[in-house]
Amino acid sequence: MGMGSKWRLHMGYKWRIITIFIVLGLLLSLTALASPVSADDGKSGDNSPERLLVKFNPGVTANAMAEVHQKAGAKFEDIIPGVGVQVVTVPHGQGAAKLATYRMQKEVSYAEADAVAHAVDVPNDPYLGSQWGLTTVDAPDAWQITHGNANISIAILDTGIDVSHPDLATKVLSSISFTTSSTSNDMYGHGTHVAGIAGACNNNGIGVAGIGYNSSLMNVKVLADDGSGFYSWIANGIIWAADHGAKVINLSLGGSSASSTLENAVNYAWSKGVVVVAAAGNSGNANPFYPAYCINAIAVGATDANDTMPYWSNRGSWVDVAAPGDSIYSTILDSQYGYKSGTSMASPHVAGLAGLVLSVASDTNGDGKLNDEVRSRIESTCDNVGVDVAFGRINAYQAVLGLSPTPAPTPAPSPTPDPTPVPTPTPAPSPTPDPTPVPTPTPAPSPTPDPPKPIWVNSITFKPMGANLRLEVKVVNESVVIAGAQVGVQVTCSTGQSWTLNGVTASSGIASFTVQKAPYGKYVATVTNLAPASYIWDINRGVISAEFTLDSSGSKVFKNK
Repeated sequence: MGMGSKWRLHMGYKWRIITIFIVLGLLLSLTALASPVSADDGKSGDNSPERLLVKFNPGVTANAMAEVHQKAGAKFEDIIPGVGVQVVTVPHGQGAAKLATYRMQKEVSYAEADAVAHAVDVPNDPYLGSQWGLTTVDAPDAWQITHGNANISIAILDTGIDVSHPDLATKVLSSISFTTSSTSNDMYGHGTHVAGIAGACNNNGIGVAGIGYNSSLMNVKVLADDGSGFYSWIANGIIWAADHGAKVINLSLGGSSASSTLENAVNYAWSKGVVVVAAAGNSGNANPFYPAYCINAIAVGATDANDTMPYWSNRGSWVDVAAPGDSIYSTILDSQYGYKSGTSMASPHVAGLAGLVLSVASDTNGDGKLNDEVRSRIESTCDNVGVDVAFGRINAYQAVLGLSPTPAPTPAPSPTPDPTPVPTPTPAPSPTPDPTPVPTPTPAPSPTPDPPKPIWVNSITFKPMGANLRLEVKVVNESVVIAGAQVGVQVTCSTGQSWTLNGVTASSGIASFTVQKAPYGKYVATVTNLAPASYIWDINRGVISAEFTLDSSGSKVFKNK
């Protein structure tokens, strides 16, 4: 839904017109307050009458409406044409009581406070209009859901940050260098640009806006003043950030050489609950780029203002998501602003979004961490714009709303009966009986319920799908496939990794699961749960587990771990 159609609101009044402007194409919306107009709504402590909105049921006459208003002690003020809602005023401080009176009248369809609307906080950063990427990923709408949280730190592992930049100075909580440079400050300009995209200070009347809004920044210098750095510096920076409270790590850097050290460092951060985001590289091909190619890193490709991938962006099924990365306007050295392009600019869009999602996500699987839920939200809510990545181009608004598939609801428990006995009503007198006697029918015996039918797993199959591994579990009853069966599977790999998967069979009787960025190794899948309604799992029939070995013959794009 576009910003114009989503937030533009038309209201017609007979004698008064209240208009909320949308200025310079920026997002505005209406937020209804929970109480009627009061001193806190801008009346400076006066005793202005409170306004209510009353809608009558169809067919109620004008005289009956007037009687209801009189009973409520209200004064008719206006009517909203088209919807027939009447505006009335009541004495100050009596709004709640008068609403209760209206709602008790049978003539009234509904009554509510005529709440005050305000323009929603829109960042006043003057260069926001130059940040096409924020509009493309629907960041302004996401900010109406959450501004993030200053307790959520995004570690920028880069060439450092210009901590004196007016759009960054108040956001940087800590600085450290793992390089040979004499300073943790940015002398190259890359890290400062990246930091501004993820977390520049919003609504401060200067410069640009960061997608992470209220998220804080950590300045972790792992690239020297010429823009290069050793893998060991990067690994040290990842470990330090994870140990010092970073919730998100952004890695707008990398190389073509695979590294177990980088993989282990990323895995360490992931185990601490950190969301790790990395640039996919600018070689214009599908070759691996590290650390983005690490299993527990979200690999980010770039898009341009036309929602296509520039020729220079890396791509392929190993790249998880795409984000704006071409001609991105952000902070640069010497308190200035400028444009840069690259997957380095795409990655902090995702890192900043991760900061926003962390502020609204909840631990759905009980592992005590949120990074898995955040990653799932970001990947599952992408827009399919036809770019060559696994999930699509990020959508910030959908991600903070969590518009991912909803699991089947748990049936609500039966209500507990009221302990107060209900008196048996006195039966009405029987009419004069028909002279022809009617025989009382004999009640039919209650049918004996059929025993539950057995079902079992007919097959477990593995299918390499690009950089991922797809697992399909087929459930049957004799020769009939079973739809709607709840299936739980535990998958282990010889690398020491494991996945707990849950799903529901489709009309084909197959429940499908995906292991993202599957490493090479021997896989064992074991069915741990099979529980549809009206069936019983016969564990002595069919199969319970299956093995599969994934090696370099599976697909050229699989990572060799």
